Amino acid sequence: MHAPHDHSHDHSHDRGRSHAHAHSHDAASVRTIELDTIIHAAFLADVTTWLRSRVGDLAVRRVLDVGSGTGAGTVALAEQFPDAEVIAADVSDVMLERVRSLAAERGLATRISTEKADIAADVTRLGRFDLAWASASLHEADDPDRAFENLFAALRPGGLLTVVEMDGPPRVLPLELADLEERLHAAFEPVRQGNAYHLDWSAPLARAGFELETLRTVAIEETVDGHGPAGEFATLFLTRMMSAAASQLSAPDAAQLTALLGDGPDSLRRRSDLRLRGSRSVWLARRPEQRPRPRWTPP
Repeated sequence: MHAPHDHSHDHSHDRGRSHAHAHSHDAASVRTIELDTIIHAAFLADVTTWLRSRVGDLAVRRVLDVGSGTGAGTVALAEQFPDAEVIAADVSDVMLERVRSLAAERGLATRISTEKADIAADVTRLGRFDLAWASASLHEADDPDRAFENLFAALRPGGLLTVVEMDGPPRVLPLELADLEERLHAAFEPVRQGNAYHLDWSAPLARAGFELETLRTVAIEETVDGHGPAGEFATLFLTRMMSAAASQLSAPDAAQLTALLGDGPDSLRRRSDLRLRGSRSVWLARRPEQRPRPRWTPP
């Protein structure tokens, strides 16, 4: 998952290419992404376990993680498919270094490698794969159709592609503060950049030649303790939103949020009732053994 899209991101370079995780990554945004993977570890475990159950007779020897970010998905895939080589591809050197560090920490450095590669331009140079994974990354592509065509080419016939996207920005405040959180999101919406939510990749998958096997939505709702990673994530995530939307907030809402995001007695990090809420969509698609011939149409 990405930090909220605000005006600190640079979308001016390499136009026409995928910008998955290619933002100028300040320490706070990198940390936010890392924390998101920690607090949503159960979701990642659920989806990758489900994916393993769906591969059937497919021999998974090479796996591609597209827009790998900090490597949580890369590691999860390596653990689910212990006979596979997993390649993490990203255009960010910062993220790829995080992948290598995490792989070494988990004892997976011999099976995980990294490649600086752009899904919209050069991922096919990495060879053929049995399985490809793209989590919260394809919405960054300037040309999604080209990205899916490249993924189709990168998979061997019969290979599987899993795409994961958030259906909307997560909610993290305690339920008693849900109205305040909704007002913050409403204030942030006019200044939000990017198109990270409410996506439907079914048509682009079909245009690229994939056969959609499953589209599932996974709901996330749980109470978490703010003293640990969840409190840090909520503080960083909402601080970035509040900074971008400051001019749109009422004075009382700004004051309440400032107290919640600070270090005082009312801060989120001192509460035990943070409430993670949201959902993510998962597409599972297969490259058919033979690509269907285009239908002939009369001139």
